[in-house]
Amino acid sequence: MICPAWRVGGVCAIVGGILIHLTLGNLYSFGNMMTYMVSYMHQRVDPTITYANILWVNSITTMSQGFFMVLGGLLEKQAGPQLTCLLGCSILSSGIILTRYTVDVSLFAVLLTYGLLSGLGISLAYTTPLSCGMQWFPRHKGLVNGLIVAGFGLGALGSTTLQTMYLNPENKPPQSDGYFVEASILNRVPSVFVLLGVIFLVMQVVGCFLLKKPPQNMVHCQQESEGLLAEEVTSDGQELHINTPNITPSSSTTSFTTTTSPCSNLKPREVIKHRIFWRLWLIYFFNTIAIGYINAMGKSFGQTFIKDDHFLAVIVSMAAVFNAGGRVVWGRLMDITSFRVAMRMVTSILTVLFATMPLTVYLGKGGFTIWLWAIFFTFSGTFVLMPTAVEKTFGADHYSANYGLLFTSQTVSGPLIALGNQLLLTTFGFIGCFEVVAVIIFLSICMTFLIPEGI
Repeated sequence: MICPAWRVGGVCAIVGGILIHLTLGNLYSFGNMMTYMVSYMHQRVDPTITYANILWVNSITTMSQGFFMVLGGLLEKQAGPQLTCLLGCSILSSGIILTRYTVDVSLFAVLLTYGLLSGLGISLAYTTPLSCGMQWFPRHKGLVNGLIVAGFGLGALGSTTLQTMYLNPENKPPQSDGYFVEASILNRVPSVFVLLGVIFLVMQVVGCFLLKKPPQNMVHCQQESEGLLAEEVTSDGQELHINTPNITPSSSTTSFTTTTSPCSNLKPREVIKHRIFWRLWLIYFFNTIAIGYINAMGKSFGQTFIKDDHFLAVIVSMAAVFNAGGRVVWGRLMDITSFRVAMRMVTSILTVLFATMPLTVYLGKGGFTIWLWAIFFTFSGTFVLMPTAVEKTFGADHYSANYGLLFTSQTVSGPLIALGNQLLLTTFGFIGCFEVVAVIIFLSICMTFLIPEGI
């Protein structure tokens, strides 16, 4: 049992993690911010900057996030959770504020500030709150992860609303080619980055102050009273076998395998030797292609047949609510069932939704709303199922660094999204893009059949 004083510390850590992830979740507002950013740069900086190449900003963010995520985990081991998160948050907010100046320079400059620095900041601050939360409440890892990353999903609600109300309060529509030309809108674009950055920095400082690991004596007490899953690995070091609890009807106690195995708390260099890691890596890779595409291009697709900027902004903002709520639901579902079952549901539903998304052109505002919200609710499961699976499979000691390894898939999926969009959008339009994404998600379904039952 956790005493009341310790429980307060755990709740504070979760609240701090949510505050931090709310600011990191600005990533999901890119689809909305992109419409104003590309309009400003297309009109006032370089007419060759278009919707096709502005997507590289988001791709660079996800690439750098994946590339530096392992660094965040390693830094946490040396500097602790508060300093690691504060460093990452400061880099993120600074990058956003600096975009106030780079947006007047070039696309490359924006790639460095709103893309590279944002991704670096997210990578350093992302996993530490999850690690802390699971240490406070080890028997509810899926739920804790769901609550914290719900903040990430919900972050776009505030960001998108603030962006739209500040930049386009009169709900002026873009031109037929999708670009805003009203001076009243374009004049505000540079200053919105300062507004966002300052608000985020204040929230981050409070969140980092609340974020603390549990005292060591509490960790030992929980390990003795609740037990830990023990994982075993075959002698060839390639396949993992998870020993699940053995609960008998005649006893309220739970027995666990007590053998100490090399699979407990694996280091990153050991994790990459296991097949199961690469299966998880591929699932994450396929899923993030779909997630990255709908996040960046969802609003742009809606603009092709819905000429109401405020409506689209509200729909994208509310999608963040479904993104956040879905993370709690999927996390709880994994606690009840397993990663394999929950992820198979996520990927199956996503395949159907992406394959049928082009039909919303004929269903109007209502159809587009339902499909977009359903996609955000479903894909959110990826970001709570994956960290929980990594911690359960490879242990808690090096969790942040190990989960960071999984994010390296984004260094591949990021440029693929941008390149694929440039090639497919001009040739086959949105229909071709959505169907290709549906096929990619189907590959993720196939990979779930290779995941062991015990995870």
